Amino acid sequence: MTAIRGAEISGRGRVLVAMVAQGHTTDRVARALRLSRHTVGEEISVLLDRFNCRNRAELVAYCYVNRILPIDIWPPPCGPVEEVSDVFDPLTALREAGLPVDQLSTAQREVLAGLTEEEAAVVVSVQHRLVEADAGTDADVWAHDLKLL
Repeated sequence: MTAIRGAEISGRGRVLVAMVAQGHTTDRVARALRLSRHTVGEEISVLLDRFNCRNRAELVAYCYVNRILPIDIWPPPCGPVEEVSDVFDPLTALREAGLPVDQLSTAQREVLAGLTEEEAAVVVSVQHRLVEADAGTDADVWAHDLKLL
């Protein structure tokens, strides 16, 4: 049964579990694999359900016990994404948060490109509060609100 269960996991699934075992966050896995954080979260949820695990730690343990991950190598190999960069890209983060960054001028995008991760989180938070205050606005209004920041 172990061999059958292990065979059910795809190559990308093995990479996801290996990166989780190494302590990578969903955001870092998403950046490394060039996927959305939603896709990564969904694929991890599928693996949790498939192997009847309650959390990521249990999933990693299951994968070691059932030899889906090699037990004699630490950290577990991740395949071609081992050289993951931790460089934060604020424009990508803002786009993924749903902000219409591409509607802004080049000069405005250059300013946003210099944001730290914490500053980008503040912009996203403020923008979401603006949207909540003016529910039903369209992307043009979002861009205008973002320019006001």
